[in-house]
Amino acid sequence: MERSKKSAAWNHFIQISEDVVKCKLCSAELKYAKSTGSMLNHLKLKHPTVSRKTESRNQTPLAAFASGSSGRYNTREEQLTELLCTMISTDMLPVSVVEGTGFRALMSFVEPDYCMPLRQTITSRLENCYETCVRLLREKLDKAVKVAFTTDCWTALSTESYMTVTCHYIENWEPRSSVLHTESLAGEQTAENLAAKLNATVERWGLAGRVLACVHDNTSDIALANTPRYVAWESVSCFAHTLQLAINDGFLSSPVDHAVAAASRLVAHFHHSTVATQAFEREQIQLQVQPHPLIQSCKIRWNSVYDMFERLSEQRQAVTAVLSDSSVTKQSDAQMLQLQDEHWQLLEDILPVLSTLKCATTAMSAEQLASISNIYPICNSLLQTHLRSEAPAENATVTAFKAAVRRSLEHRMTPSDPAIAAKPAVIAALLDPRHKHMRFLSPVVQIAAKSKLLELAARLEIEEPPRAWADRRGAETDEPMEPASKKRTSAIVMLLGEGYTKKENEENAVEKELEDYLREPCPSLECSPLEWWKVNAQRFPRLGKLANSYLCIPGTSVPAECVFSSAGLTINRLRSRLTPEHVNMLIFLNKNKQ
Repeated sequence: MERSKKSAAWNHFIQISEDVVKCKLCSAELKYAKSTGSMLNHLKLKHPTVSRKTESRNQTPLAAFASGSSGRYNTREEQLTELLCTMISTDMLPVSVVEGTGFRALMSFVEPDYCMPLRQTITSRLENCYETCVRLLREKLDKAVKVAFTTDCWTALSTESYMTVTCHYIENWEPRSSVLHTESLAGEQTAENLAAKLNATVERWGLAGRVLACVHDNTSDIALANTPRYVAWESVSCFAHTLQLAINDGFLSSPVDHAVAAASRLVAHFHHSTVATQAFEREQIQLQVQPHPLIQSCKIRWNSVYDMFERLSEQRQAVTAVLSDSSVTKQSDAQMLQLQDEHWQLLEDILPVLSTLKCATTAMSAEQLASISNIYPICNSLLQTHLRSEAPAENATVTAFKAAVRRSLEHRMTPSDPAIAAKPAVIAALLDPRHKHMRFLSPVVQIAAKSKLLELAARLEIEEPPRAWADRRGAETDEPMEPASKKRTSAIVMLLGEGYTKKENEENAVEKELEDYLREPCPSLECSPLEWWKVNAQRFPRLGKLANSYLCIPGTSVPAECVFSSAGLTINRLRSRLTPEHVNMLIFLNKNKQ
């Protein structure tokens, strides 16, 4: 049976065999005979500073012993262990870092008295921290009236598939977001399996009936999983992903695609050739241009074509100089890699268009303010202004690209279809005081959207007590209130019912609230819609409730997709030890910092 090592001397020694111990500080090996005397003597002779601290730790004050409070002398050790757990979760480090020889040597030097915990101890503490964090988040979600999900499926470098679900809601007119879980996908990613995961998340967090929408990318399985066939909430396609698909359609449907291929081939040459890269850096210094590396485009990375074109345009002189140097680039390679004059001209002409499209993606991908309410106003601006042809001065290829992107975006967003009036993106836009003028919608869609908003507002219950108005009326007129038992019911009331006029009055109240809201001046585009509602929610109580529900929906699935960038490499490093449950635990703690 393993002996309990209570002596503080064991903080500085490890037992390498039954009768031999090794000093962590100087690697000296000592004979061990079931006593720490030789170890303490070694510390006293070779490491006197450490020895004094060790002796002080071995002596518990009598007062502390009598009061049973000796635990307080371990406060620093507890703090160090807590900080170690925080470091692991914050930096997404492998738990096994505590077993690393170098890390243990560092801690032994910085804090010689600290007894380094085992990996199992750290894991146990992280699990306890996770349970506490889950409890606190559950308490917050219990108070949320409505929430929205974003979800994304991704594959780690270890080829394991995961599904992340994030939750978004409004608390005191402040946007809140949390990662609910990152779960391993063992089976096929079919619509049935993905929907089952989403519904299990709702049940696990007690959110039944409160999920208003789920934002996801445009892949067929996840889109089908978020239809009424499987779930009880609205399906919202990530606008940034939709816009990217339209841009890709524009590349494929115009000669721009040839320029993209040629530019990618040129950049790849510099990335794969050390000689060309070194010559490129020398030319940058000689020409006094910014020392920026070239950027390669990637189909799955948004706006990467713009980044590639923009960097090539900036570095054109340096690139051309390297390709023209026969001592660096073979003539045959230079002829194949050099961009034609029309390609260079196309890069210059199309950059303003791609810059606008990148601006739209960036605006929709902002972490806190990227509400779904911005989708159709931005879409309308692109279709009606930025993607319109500027003929005859415009480059014909740029005109063809704009037309192709415009057709694809119109097909995907259907801005003229009255059916979009019921979509969360349109309802949220009307509830955003910056966009309530509805100029981004056609007249037909405006009427349908206003009607839908009236319908939603009419369903909400009035918080005012039923007798409040009557009580005020009696107080104002000083007339005694007639007991309900003595009230006479007329024949007409018996025939038509007491609620005959009440329903009409409520409908009129809803219509008046909406009309008053629409007559309010629109704030500037820089104004936060949540800040506006924080001030005006009491003036428009029904619409305020709806705004609290709809404005929490993100316009993109970026929050879920961001998890992959921080978690993928970690999971690859830990794949030999980390269970799916611990993957979820580490990501949850990392993303839900209290």
